[in-house]
Amino acid sequence: MEEIISKSNMQAAYGQVTGNKGAAGVDGIGVTGFPGQLKAEWEAIRTKLETGTYQPQAVKRVTIPKPNGGERKLGIPTYMDRLIQQAISQELTKMYDAEFSENSYGFRSEKNAHQALQKAKEYINAGYSHVVDLDLAQFFDRVNHDYLMNELSRKVQDKRVLKLIHKILRADIQEQGSSTPCKQGVPQGGPLSPLLSNIILDKLDKELEKRGHRFVRYADDVSIYVKSKRAGERVMESISTYIEKELKLKVNIEKSSVTRPWFSKLLGFTFYHKKVGKGISVHRKSIATYKDKIRQITCRSKPYAMEERMMQIRQLNQGWGNYFKLSEAKSVFDDLDSWVRSRIRLCYWKQWKRVRTRVEQLRRLGVKPNKAYWWANTRNGYWRTVHSPILTTALNNAFLKKEGLLCLKDIIIPQSR
Repeated sequence: MEEIISKSNMQAAYGQVTGNKGAAGVDGIGVTGFPGQLKAEWEAIRTKLETGTYQPQAVKRVTIPKPNGGERKLGIPTYMDRLIQQAISQELTKMYDAEFSENSYGFRSEKNAHQALQKAKEYINAGYSHVVDLDLAQFFDRVNHDYLMNELSRKVQDKRVLKLIHKILRADIQEQGSSTPCKQGVPQGGPLSPLLSNIILDKLDKELEKRGHRFVRYADDVSIYVKSKRAGERVMESISTYIEKELKLKVNIEKSSVTRPWFSKLLGFTFYHKKVGKGISVHRKSIATYKDKIRQITCRSKPYAMEERMMQIRQLNQGWGNYFKLSEAKSVFDDLDSWVRSRIRLCYWKQWKRVRTRVEQLRRLGVKPNKAYWWANTRNGYWRTVHSPILTTALNNAFLKKEGLLCLKDIIIPQSR
């Protein structure tokens, strides 16, 4: 406990928590009000932590939509509890991280999703032509508290720390004004949850290594690579039994499968056949999600100024492009950029509602008067119009770039600028 609440550890935790600028918890105190609260209350809270009498506040329950439908439940602790959880996580990481499996890539400082995908590609090109995709049903909601505390007690000797973590796990969940006790699960949203999930699933990693399997795991996404469908079905059955009996978790049979890598989805990516070997590409569902977001930004019924639309597209493309730049199928980005430009041209054409306005705008963009009048009176539908010389000439790629459009290709292959 003394190491957790040491000045250096708490300062690092404070920087991390305030840097994330997350939403306020049940006490309503956000990132701007937190420094004042900390100054007024920290001495008393530190004493309670030292004596083992600190009681975390309730966790605020919110739900966010999943990309594939349904909802994900998040638990938002107060800023004070977030600070304490982050401080605990930093110290426990020093104890646990070095002993975690090399095949565990989620929520670790030296590991990331791109490394997991490169390792999966390595397995596939080595002849492991089938993948066992394991889906752990509501993993974060099903973690058994007694099992987790028993695992923690093997390394953590300070009973004050164990007691505090148990209180964090059992903190009430507040939703729509009512509180309910938490009897199982690790609420997603707290800084301590990712580390606790890795501690739970490290036992699965060690079992897979013991059995000699090739696998990658990112949080609760587990992919095991085998050489035949029959071997995959055998692995699926035996590992599912192990997970349910030993880890007290449940495998979602409906969402788990034995399939070929190019039909699978791993962290938003998939695999495809190249001239030599197999490569990494963007999964079709990730593309569909991206297009949905662009449709929302370029929705003609929304009264956004074009500068606002361009800014939102830039922000989306920066994040999306930097994550999916690992894809070796670069034509995906060309196709998406072309489609996005068409959506933007559609916005311009829709904003120029009247024929007179269209004539004026086209002439302003350098179109000859007679052609501007002819094009402005087209009877083609909107989507057909944006793919005709009417707009591809006037609102060309150079114009859109000047207006602030940042294409995916400019992020993924900067030298193409």
